[in-house]
Amino acid sequence: MTLKTPSRLLLASIALACASAASAGQSLEQIRYALYKDPSADVTADLRELAGRGDLASALLLGDVLAGRPDGKPQESVALYHQAFADGRGLIPALASLARLIERQPSLRQPQQPWMKQALERYPSRLDPRNASTTLEVFLVYPELVDVPQATELLGLYEQSCLLNCRPQLYKAVLAERKGDRAGAERWYREAARFDVRAVNRYYAFLGEQQDPAFRAFATELEPQRSQLPVEVVHAIASLLDNITSVQRAEQDADRYEREEANPAAAKLPPTPEQLARDKVQAEALASSIAQVQRWRDDAVERGFVPAMVSKANYMISNPTEHNADETQAMIDLVQKRDPTRGKALQASFYMVNNWLTLDPDKALALIEELRASGYPSAGLLLAEYYSKGVADQPDQEKAMALFQAEANKGSSAAWYRMASLHTFGRALCHDRVKAYTYARIALDMGERSARSLVRRLERTLPKDDIERALAARNDLLKEATL
Repeated sequence: MTLKTPSRLLLASIALACASAASAGQSLEQIRYALYKDPSADVTADLRELAGRGDLASALLLGDVLAGRPDGKPQESVALYHQAFADGRGLIPALASLARLIERQPSLRQPQQPWMKQALERYPSRLDPRNASTTLEVFLVYPELVDVPQATELLGLYEQSCLLNCRPQLYKAVLAERKGDRAGAERWYREAARFDVRAVNRYYAFLGEQQDPAFRAFATELEPQRSQLPVEVVHAIASLLDNITSVQRAEQDADRYEREEANPAAAKLPPTPEQLARDKVQAEALASSIAQVQRWRDDAVERGFVPAMVSKANYMISNPTEHNADETQAMIDLVQKRDPTRGKALQASFYMVNNWLTLDPDKALALIEELRASGYPSAGLLLAEYYSKGVADQPDQEKAMALFQAEANKGSSAAWYRMASLHTFGRALCHDRVKAYTYARIALDMGERSARSLVRRLERTLPKDDIERALAARNDLLKEATL
């Protein structure tokens, strides 16, 4: 018996040690390695535990992980970046991560500006390359917080110290624009857009009034080099071209609306040869634009880029007469293998398409409820769509609008855009184009590029007085809401 006792004690000790290790979770080094092997690995629980103990590096990494997830909550990442920065006593690069998040979430820009301004004063920007590049990242988002001489000096330090993956082009573009050197800014933006996804949208904004045809020409120029461009850049260009095409379609719809409003009797008559010729030119131009979008998007899809796959699947779901259920399901299956949550959301939308025999209200609702239970941020939008489309019965726009409003109150730009669309096109609902323009402008102000086509359409068809009333309502809503 005495020989067995140590053996039992040893087994108990080993079991206790294993239990302790399991409860402790992974170390930060193990988490980094897990992400290196699989960028989509679920490491949030371990990171939360480490960040909760005050580990600033874990807080920064958790902020980055959440910011990169489609179901991430921006405000949570903001709080983690603040924690990691620790008033300048912690990790200075947390400011760079926050700046990149604000770049993707424009609604954060104004609320975070005072905090960012005081943060820049809490560390020496010229101390080392890390601090210099961090300040330059902030300069991209808040050029007014870093004066031209300081930005010029920091850019020089960056170029002198950078050894690997040196990319000063976007910094140079913003600095040139700040100096009023438009020719220099355009040159650097065009170069930066070939490898830095942020430069794509910045260059588009820089192009001004002729941005749509000018950017489309730029994309055409890049097409022979498309396979050599980073897949993130290819997808960004595809998304922007898709938005431009939506505006083009809205302009054509507005043209038809204006013709019918100007001469209601003509709408009942056969089209004239001139009108047929004009419609043919517009249809061919639109088809050419759509084909360009598809070439760029399909390139990213073929490379296995999940956001492009999601975009393609959504396009197929939204255009059920141009695509069939089988090919759409095949695309959703590809997404589910890479990102099960987004795949589930697409599957719910798939079951709501009433043009296909795969329509299944019960399955759609069950998936939506699973997504809501898991905390998926867009689940509320899916449920609103379920009622708005009348998937199971007749459209219930009152319930849909209440759900959209709840999401809008949480800061969802997509919810504002969906409400605007309902007030413009919704079934079983009295259309209110003034309210539609109000909501569409809020969505656009929050960075919802999809709203631009609706804004453009409504601007062409609304009287000036209605637009002014809508803008006044938008200003009031922005004051009341926490966007």
